[in-house]
Amino acid sequence: MGSDGAAAMRLTPSRASRAVLQPLPKQRRLPTLLVEVLERHGLDPAPTDDEGEFAWENRTATSLMASYRDTRDAELFEALHRLVLPSLERWIVSLLRRSITHLDAREIAQDAFVNVYLYPSSFRDDHPGSFRVWVRTIAGNLVRRSIARSRGSALQALPESGREPADPREGPERAALRAEQSADLRRAWALLMLLYLRAYGELAPRDREALRLVEVEGLGYLEAGARLGVGRSNMKMIVFRARRRISRRLQLECFAPLRRTLGAADAGELRCVG
Repeated sequence: MGSDGAAAMRLTPSRASRAVLQPLPKQRRLPTLLVEVLERHGLDPAPTDDEGEFAWENRTATSLMASYRDTRDAELFEALHRLVLPSLERWIVSLLRRSITHLDAREIAQDAFVNVYLYPSSFRDDHPGSFRVWVRTIAGNLVRRSIARSRGSALQALPESGREPADPREGPERAALRAEQSADLRRAWALLMLLYLRAYGELAPRDREALRLVEVEGLGYLEAGARLGVGRSNMKMIVFRARRRISRRLQLECFAPLRRTLGAADAGELRCVG
């Protein structure tokens, strides 16, 4: 090796220490918009001297959620979502490692935040870590339900011919198609959530509370009925009727425009024939 090459390989201790022992940042870099929202609402955009990032995130998330619960300010919810989603998704990934299912941690985390958006009145800010406990309870319930559904659908019978099943691995064309379909599905899901929120907001207060107790807190009909002061059978009927009202509203919102379009097309065709 020439002298130039040897010189390039040598590294003085001072330069090596600077290259290897670069100080790590004390906390993650937050998006500018999130920092502005926190400062606008009087919240610290970084940990104080006597707390770590974990404690700061717990405290800040609980404050944001409490403010959103009281004001329904969409800006607060967006800030909460940006702040907590990464750590919530990592926690869900750690849960999914214990199972053999192939579930999407990001999708489950987003579903958890849909429930946070729908049912903020059930949040109680009893201590700085209240939101972390609450949102992980919601996400944990979603994980358990998703695992149960995936295990039920994974059992497939062997073909009667006795031949080995086809290779399930997908090629690049199928992967591209699946990615496109997934993007379409996410857009459709976002639209459906907006329509659901509108239909949910039109329910009577008792019906909304019944759905929250059963679908978010995961209570049985007996315990949920005790919360509302009704029997198990009455509670079951309240939830059934609330779900039916939402379903009818969604059908009206989703299919009425299509029916009008098809009806106009049929009328135009009849006029042309006549």
